[in-house]
Amino acid sequence: MDKDNSDLSENNSSSDINECNTSECNINDTSSSLNSTNLSHRLTLLRKIVHDLREDEDEENQVFGLQLRGGLRKTVKTSVLTALRTAPKNMERTPQWKSRTAKAVESGNSGSAPVNPPRKPTTGGAYANVRARVRVRRGRPVTSGFANVGSVFDTAKGEELHPQVIKMARKSGQLNLSNRGMIEIPDKVYHLHEIDNDEAKDLTMGMSMDNSNDDCWWEQSDLTRLYLSSNTIQTVDPKISNLGSLQILDLSDNQLQSLPSTMGELNCLTRLNLSHNKLEDLPCGLFALPELRSLQLDYNKLTSLPNDIGNLTVLEYLDVSNNELITLPPNIGYVMWLSKFNASNNKIKTIPEELGDLHNLTQLDLTKNELEELPKSIGDLKKLEQLYLRHNRLKFLPPLHSCQALKELHLGNNLISEMTAEQLKFISGVSVLDLRDNKLEDLPDVITVLQGLERLDLTNNNLATLPFHIAFLPHLKSLSLEGNGMRQIRRDIIQRGTVQLLKYLRSRISEPINTFPGFENTPVDNNQTLGEKPLPDKYQMRNTQILTYNEKASEIPEIIFEHAAEAEVRSVDLSKNILTELPEKIELLSSSVKELLLSTNKLSSLPSYLGNFKKLQFLDLQVNQLNDLPQELVQCPYLREINIAANRFEELPSCIFELKALEILVVADNRLQSINVEGLSRLEKLATLDLHNNSIDFVPLELGNITQLKTLLINGNPFRVPRTAIIEKGTQEILSYLRSRIVME
Repeated sequence: MDKDNSDLSENNSSSDINECNTSECNINDTSSSLNSTNLSHRLTLLRKIVHDLREDEDEENQVFGLQLRGGLRKTVKTSVLTALRTAPKNMERTPQWKSRTAKAVESGNSGSAPVNPPRKPTTGGAYANVRARVRVRRGRPVTSGFANVGSVFDTAKGEELHPQVIKMARKSGQLNLSNRGMIEIPDKVYHLHEIDNDEAKDLTMGMSMDNSNDDCWWEQSDLTRLYLSSNTIQTVDPKISNLGSLQILDLSDNQLQSLPSTMGELNCLTRLNLSHNKLEDLPCGLFALPELRSLQLDYNKLTSLPNDIGNLTVLEYLDVSNNELITLPPNIGYVMWLSKFNASNNKIKTIPEELGDLHNLTQLDLTKNELEELPKSIGDLKKLEQLYLRHNRLKFLPPLHSCQALKELHLGNNLISEMTAEQLKFISGVSVLDLRDNKLEDLPDVITVLQGLERLDLTNNNLATLPFHIAFLPHLKSLSLEGNGMRQIRRDIIQRGTVQLLKYLRSRISEPINTFPGFENTPVDNNQTLGEKPLPDKYQMRNTQILTYNEKASEIPEIIFEHAAEAEVRSVDLSKNILTELPEKIELLSSSVKELLLSTNKLSSLPSYLGNFKKLQFLDLQVNQLNDLPQELVQCPYLREINIAANRFEELPSCIFELKALEILVVADNRLQSINVEGLSRLEKLATLDLHNNSIDFVPLELGNITQLKTLLINGNPFRVPRTAIIEKGTQEILSYLRSRIVME
């Protein structure tokens, strides 16, 4: 048996030892004792070393009592036989120990080969040096948490990895070397499971001091996750193919200009991140990875994608944004499981018809390209939920006839001049429609079929009119109209926000609600006329909480207010009549009304019970014959806007100065001769003051101290100061000028 072991150990070169991991103990200090060929003496000294290092451990857990498994048996056998060959000559082996150890090694089974209790080891010499190093190791604190931390790196190049990093990577199957300033990948990464000389010696002597499973090297895992992002790595060695078990590889944010073809051999790879590099082309093998599900190539210098991309049949996520792509390959249509595709910020001019074959696509982003048209096949994307086409050169949109799942359609910053009824009827479930910065001149009434619409952006178009029925879309929360040439809607109304804008639009609808698309099934009361003038539909009032009666009537039937009270209306529009006084029954609505529109009548006074409208926020009295307001109006604490333009006021009513919530005050086209700055200064929330076209011959300098004003209109008055040139510069220039004059005087 001695001869067999000796012969077998001689056939194992020093390279066999390089398959084990690091250790701080070095048995090279015993080199003076390693020249003997007396195997018995070698084994005796080896037993002494093992016993001293693990004197408190159970015999069944000794170095040769390993629980072996799988492919690790060969490594253990090689390490043990190497130890037998290099053992010191003064070690004497007992026959029992010899027999049991050799049997375990030869069979390679999972049983243990316990060591007999050795004699007390000798002291001094090389062996003392080994023990001294072990004591130092025992005194070090235990590293907790993830081992891949900055303190364990030896060089910025990453030429060496700290033993703790290697150990944790072998145990967890994960190696994180992100943000370490490396310019190359450490060679050890490519040979992570190959054991070097020191590691083999360490394993042979059983140098694990903590008696825990942390150092159970035979239970190591294959490397499945490798993170190398945020370094300055310029190349990847072809030896990357050694990591055949990799599932996740992150090389983002480096300086890569090319990749080795051997990356195509990483057959287990499911996620590959190559974003933020300098790649100009890609190896063909990259598109043959059979398990790849996520591929990130954004922020590179790619000018094209190969047709081989069609081989990635299980790919679900593809990001090629922020490159220099001009077109997409036709074989993109073969990536059947693709769910999210981002090709934004390129120079793409055409899209292949085959894109319509991606029947699992839910998100498509083609923002900021040079597209002038889209293939008709884009309407075949049945599962598409989000379509981003902003910042292109599109003039029209093909019918999205099969895109029933579409929720968001972003078409901003294009050249679209119309949205047809045919285009809209196929996307009835859309919740976000972005049409800003186009050339739209009108919208079809059929837009009301978009019953799920929540956000509609029409900013910066050429719209002169808008379908008022849009205000009845039940889920609409955001409507943007700024930057259009609207004549039917005043700018101040647009600036009030969506809620007030929708109320205004609803107030302008005269026909029954069931006469326009999307509301055909709304019931109508057939008995709703009095004489020749129709009564407001009570069902409509219940649905909208709005009462509108604009019939040039001198009297209003009382039943209208009774129905409105039952509906708890919040908005009352009695404008465009010829009322000389308010109907008494309107007081029935005082508990719910927030908006009261009485413009274009012949009212010369208002009743005191107007103060009972405690929830009132908007009061429109323009184009009447009023010269005062009831003092009881101060009982309306939430009043935010008063419009008394085109009346007969010679001074501002005193009750106005007590309305602490007032934000907008419009007194244009009256007979005002002065500005009550003292009263106005008490309105801390006042943002808009419109005094144009009055008889004001002097502007108090103190008006400049009302700094919360955002809009001040004082043109059309006979004063000489400020001059017209200053007034035309806007509110802030006017206020600044007035304040500067205060200092001068």
